[in-house]
Amino acid sequence: MSLAGIEFETEDEPTDPESEALGVLVGRIGRKGGAIPAEALARHVMSIVPADEWPVRVEAVDALLRRLESARKDELRIDARPADGRTLGRYATRRKGSNSRPYHTVASGVDPIVGRCDCPDFLKNSLGVCKHVLAVVEHLYSRPRLLARAIKEQAETATDADVEGLTWDPIRPLVGFGDWLERVVWRGAGKDAPRGLFKVDAQGDGLVKNAFRDAPEKRLAVVESLLAVGPKTPGDRGLDPAVHALLAQEQARLTRIIRGVVGPSNLKNTFKGLSRPLYPYQREGVNRFLRTTRLLLADDMGLGKTAQAIACCNVLWRAGRAKRGLIIAPAALKPQWAREWAQFSDLLVQVVDGPPAERQRIYERCNEGFLIINYEQLLRDLEMVRGWAPDLVVLDEAQRIKNWATKTALSVKGLNPRYRLVLTGTPMENRVEELASVVEWVDDMALEPKWRLPAVHAVRADGRKEVVGVRNLDTLRERLAPCMLRRVRQEVLDQLPPRTDVRVPIEMTEEQMEEHDALNQPIAQLVRISMIRPLKQHEFLRLMSLLTTQRIISNGLAQLRFEDVWPSIRRRSPDDGVLKSLSAPKLIELRQLIRQLVLDQGRKVVVFSQWRRMLHLAHWAVSDLLAEENLRAGFFTGAENPRRRTQNIVEFHDDPTFRILFASDAGGVGLNLQRAANSVVNLELPWNPAVLEQRIGRIYRIGQNLPIDVYNLIAEQGIESRIADLVGSKQAFFKGLFDGQSDSIQFENAGSFLSRVQKLYEDSIAEAARGGGGVDDETETVELADAALDDAVADRFDELIEAGDESRDPVAVVSETTVIEERRAAMPASDGEVRRLFSQLSVRREPNGNLVIEAPAEAADTLGALFEGMAAMLRASARPTE
Repeated sequence: MSLAGIEFETEDEPTDPESEALGVLVGRIGRKGGAIPAEALARHVMSIVPADEWPVRVEAVDALLRRLESARKDELRIDARPADGRTLGRYATRRKGSNSRPYHTVASGVDPIVGRCDCPDFLKNSLGVCKHVLAVVEHLYSRPRLLARAIKEQAETATDADVEGLTWDPIRPLVGFGDWLERVVWRGAGKDAPRGLFKVDAQGDGLVKNAFRDAPEKRLAVVESLLAVGPKTPGDRGLDPAVHALLAQEQARLTRIIRGVVGPSNLKNTFKGLSRPLYPYQREGVNRFLRTTRLLLADDMGLGKTAQAIACCNVLWRAGRAKRGLIIAPAALKPQWAREWAQFSDLLVQVVDGPPAERQRIYERCNEGFLIINYEQLLRDLEMVRGWAPDLVVLDEAQRIKNWATKTALSVKGLNPRYRLVLTGTPMENRVEELASVVEWVDDMALEPKWRLPAVHAVRADGRKEVVGVRNLDTLRERLAPCMLRRVRQEVLDQLPPRTDVRVPIEMTEEQMEEHDALNQPIAQLVRISMIRPLKQHEFLRLMSLLTTQRIISNGLAQLRFEDVWPSIRRRSPDDGVLKSLSAPKLIELRQLIRQLVLDQGRKVVVFSQWRRMLHLAHWAVSDLLAEENLRAGFFTGAENPRRRTQNIVEFHDDPTFRILFASDAGGVGLNLQRAANSVVNLELPWNPAVLEQRIGRIYRIGQNLPIDVYNLIAEQGIESRIADLVGSKQAFFKGLFDGQSDSIQFENAGSFLSRVQKLYEDSIAEAARGGGGVDDETETVELADAALDDAVADRFDELIEAGDESRDPVAVVSETTVIEERRAAMPASDGEVRRLFSQLSVRREPNGNLVIEAPAEAADTLGALFEGMAAMLRASARPTE
């Protein structure tokens, strides 16, 4: 037979599998048990883990050895021994040099090992021992006379009728809910057990009749009744120190919940304080939190977790339950929190920013109210936050604490507010242990013991570490149910609005920010010049080139450096290490979105980008996720021939395995997908809101029978966030190319456009002004830069146009050079000619609200060439020079 890939020779006579298992476990322990024999530790493990759960037995051995090592490292000492002269009984143990009270540790046996302790680890670990118990047992094993006495006392105790009273089974079942209170037992129930609390089993022991898991008041009554019976000193005969600690801990937890609950009578007026109504499922989420005071809200992305959190804050404030509330979010999400807060509530909220002294003043001045900070600030301001003592903490994007040993996780878990609301759309990304770390701050008993999670829930290939599946999911769901609420989109489909737009904030990497911000100053110089005199055409094109380059950087440095990056990654798997090395966090976020939308929800998705290169990177980034489920994707851009595009559309509609269509703005024109998909992901926002609506209009049109979701990935720290604010307010960014107050086009001024750019870069413009130098000096600097740029572009113009033009259809042209020259020839020669052409345009509004632009064929053709040529030059200029 084999255990964990280890083969054993078989003889003629069959061997006992348990004997073989014991041998393997003894070999795994070796001499690590110290004075405690390896066989004693192995037999203990076999007594607490079923024979058919070999991986769990292996993990249990390792968990025991870790606790033994910890006992030695902490130099645990014995402060007190059994008072009646016995060897077995109540000990007091604590770490050397510690001034805290010792733990009550009861050693009841050495072979088999039996012990009890009131330390937190014993209450959770389902091992039947802890480092304190093991320290006592090792102490006895290292002294032969004490060991002999202990073995004799253990044999006598086995028939001692005096062992009665309250005790607890510390081993949580592998499956099922496993409520600890249901494992509380009264030994000898026929004699002295409190009446009404217990039901007598076949062995004559009393089991708790009803633990009232869903009724805090009734459960508290049971707990207090149990606390009232038996000796009051932990470790006295007849009272298990562990059960005494558990009962006291549960009493405090239930009292906190009952006192913190906001009842229905308090909700009527508090919900009225919201500026926007909540959907029924959102009200359910708020009510659930207010009934439990601590909750992991894990709704699908787009179902409004932020809105529910703001409503919770609003209710607790108006009900007088929370004077101070703290929202902890990634830095990139702080502005979004402030925006959504203003939309939903009139309560004041302040974003904490600035140097340490300024942040300290904010905490000191804010006696009541709500503050928004980011995780990095929590690390730096932890003592100030603790001193501020928030009553409520909302933790956004809580996967930040998925690794329990990180400083971020330890800092968050060092906070102790009464109300805790944890938000995440991805409660488990890769491993169930990550989920346990997130849940721990809400309910520290829900998924205990942590050491058992991988073995109990992961399915691994024989003899290998590779995880090939997950099991016992019903147990996970049952144990998470009291502390976690998750609604997927399908569950609340009938409540969803026809269209939901979700802004997905992306935090740029430091390298991205350096590249992005390096362009702020030259942009500011050009804009400052435009405030004094009209920009020349080459200056305006230079400005557009810089702005476009910042947008590409916002998508990621992988797109900016595509020619160098793509050959090195295209055949590699997009694992975490490779993705992080690209400085393209949008690709990482896209993987999470695709996992939710495509794999979890089974939906079809259209992914839009202005740039084909970004689409190629996006396809590569999710290719392994699709391959795992035998799913696929295709493209609809200007690069595919008509036959391929048509085939992709047919398959996107008809093939259930064809789940993602990657589309560019050019490829998306005239595309009708309302019967194929109901979700759109915009890898970046186009500057013109009309183009954005065209993208969304591919699926949001007559014939769409389902609510749709639009996810806009926005790099929050740079130009994208500023553009998103303008697009979001329905201001057409390029409307500035047409001055509505003038009879003629102001191409060289582009007044409205530049006024908006001025707003976007006002800080950088002010900095440029403080830097000194007249406009003439700045103009000379810009013109010299432009001259250098023109020289570089001229040398590689054809190559740059070919690489930079992301929208053209190659089957419609014969030659790159021919197209470029034709566009140049068709462009008007002077500003006056431009004005004349635009004067021939007419705009009228139809009854349905649509705008129709009409122009003579010649003017339309020439203006089309103008804008195509300008677009080509912009994309060429946007490419970095070598």
